[in-house]
Amino acid sequence: MRRVNNLMDRVCSLENLHESFLRAVRGHACKMAVVHMRQDIDGNLLRIGQQLRDGTFHFGRYNYFTVYEPKAREICAASFPERVAFQALMRICHPVFDQFQTNDSFASRPGRGTYAALERALQLCRRYKWYAKLDVRKFFNSIDHEIMLSQLCRLFKDPVLLTHFQHIIDSFESAPGRGLPIGNLTSQYFANHYMSVADHWAKEQLHVKGMVRYMDDVLLFADSHEELMQKVNAYVHYVNTQLRMELHEPIVNQTKFGIPFLGYVVHHRSLRLHQRSRRRYVRKMQWLAEGLDEGIVSINEYTQRAQCLLAFVDKADSLAFRQQLPQVYEGIYPRGL
Repeated sequence: MRRVNNLMDRVCSLENLHESFLRAVRGHACKMAVVHMRQDIDGNLLRIGQQLRDGTFHFGRYNYFTVYEPKAREICAASFPERVAFQALMRICHPVFDQFQTNDSFASRPGRGTYAALERALQLCRRYKWYAKLDVRKFFNSIDHEIMLSQLCRLFKDPVLLTHFQHIIDSFESAPGRGLPIGNLTSQYFANHYMSVADHWAKEQLHVKGMVRYMDDVLLFADSHEELMQKVNAYVHYVNTQLRMELHEPIVNQTKFGIPFLGYVVHHRSLRLHQRSRRRYVRKMQWLAEGLDEGIVSINEYTQRAQCLLAFVDKADSLAFRQQLPQVYEGIYPRGL
């Protein structure tokens, strides 16, 4: 793939910056930083564009907080001007990143996503007898800065753009020379690209035919245990040595027993909720109901969040689980909803 050059004029165009502002403002319309930027929207966007064009835009003004679902993670919340800059960069760079992805990659790609990955896993579950599930230990925190930047340099040629990418990468460290800030739009693209190098190697050198990857969650398939373990061992070795990342112990089993993947369990003829997902669903619905009763959560917020949770559950074959909820978990559903 040829390196792409001369993207910064498009990144810094007022049209791109306006669209990037609209994307960045979603869910943040009432924040003071947004109100302040709206007071002179064109002037503020042109200022961001000029700083991006001349390479002086400052990245790394993060607010840090911790979330505990589904596990404890430190989130880096960027300032609003940074969010606009991230959107401006990725709107233009997205096609370049996407073109490098293989058909087995499903994260951070329009038209793909979680459910498309599950559909593909279901197809492969029916086709193959054995599977292995692999994932990276502390994925975002273990990404090597030097390797990440070298990968980006093989995609892009624009020196100003690469300078911005280096500043974004250097703006955060979980350990010396490692880590991407969780919560940044750029981190999703960078991390997904980081693993896509292993996708190409697995397809082109290891000749893996059955594979699904959603960010750092990887499924490999084969017809025999021996063939599968050969591919798993080779893949683990490649990730350890070429990407300098450590994987958890692989889960290896026959597909007829179900495949735990992305909060579900994929079976030959069905998609079921994982037990952890069931417990998480109940816990979140209880929290929403209590928040609504106490006035912490508005009726609109309750409805929106509950609909998202219900959509996650409805994707699976979960009728029995949903039917027992009102009886077993009294008070989750407020009256009238």
